[in-house]
Amino acid sequence: MKNILIIKHGSLGDLILSFGAIKTIKYHFPKVNLFLLTQTNFKAIFKNLPDVDHIFEDNRKKNLLSVINYLKILKEYEIDLVVDLQNSRRTQFYHFFAKLFSKTKTLSARKFSHYKYKQQPLGFQHITQNHKDQLKFLKIDNYHITDLSWMAKSQKFNEKYVVIIPGASKTGEYKKWPIQKYADVSNYLINNNFKVFLTGSVLDKEDINSIISLAPQAKDMILESKIDVFYDLCLYADLIISNDTGPAHIAGLTNRDLIWLANDNEISRSCYPLGNKVHKILSKNVKDVETKDVLKKIDQII
Repeated sequence: MKNILIIKHGSLGDLILSFGAIKTIKYHFPKVNLFLLTQTNFKAIFKNLPDVDHIFEDNRKKNLLSVINYLKILKEYEIDLVVDLQNSRRTQFYHFFAKLFSKTKTLSARKFSHYKYKQQPLGFQHITQNHKDQLKFLKIDNYHITDLSWMAKSQKFNEKYVVIIPGASKTGEYKKWPIQKYADVSNYLINNNFKVFLTGSVLDKEDINSIISLAPQAKDMILESKIDVFYDLCLYADLIISNDTGPAHIAGLTNRDLIWLANDNEISRSCYPLGNKVHKILSKNVKDVETKDVLKKIDQII
């Protein structure tokens, strides 16, 4: 076997949770060329991802052009095996045509797989355990922990500070802890001599501005938060507080204390951030999490 293609779409957090599987595959097949098929916006962000020789873009549209592009990759790069970590209806669509027009083998939980792998449903176990179960079909038993240390640029922030990530994706409004509560926490930290850095993507600008209007000494760090700078910002923080959002998965893997605020459901039970210092505060509705409970956890940590 010379060439393996891994498929992983989804959110930023989903992709990060797959890095352990990618690292594991490369470790067990060190001489193979390892390729990743993911969505366009992640290609630039993870261009320096270790163990991956090349990243292919997928427009995530279930149409003939996407199928042609997929089959072209299989043929031109002589892919011997596809490891489908997405296991979605769309990737099943790809596998259907691959089985008709390609000799490439596929390891997937969906139809048209060459292996009889069945994925556990959300809520049953962490998604990385699903990855471990899937890789056993390749006779891989030793799973490697996700490591993001390659992101570090040694840009140390010599201050006593807390990072707050108050945003969520475009469709994730229901995952957001209220602005007023974040402002109350920010003021509490500031009154206890911590600087507060509010960060996220440009989509979070409105929320961050709203928090600053209520906690004027908090600082907007969006412009400084490129992926490598963000990693270092979290790496040297005294504490990180975050909603259930992609950047929280990066923060957790710095092994700094992370308070993770999330809805208690199947997704949060299967896709929580990895790391040795993740403190989960869950509620049926995250908006109902009391400020006093977060402050209590802060006092226990710092």
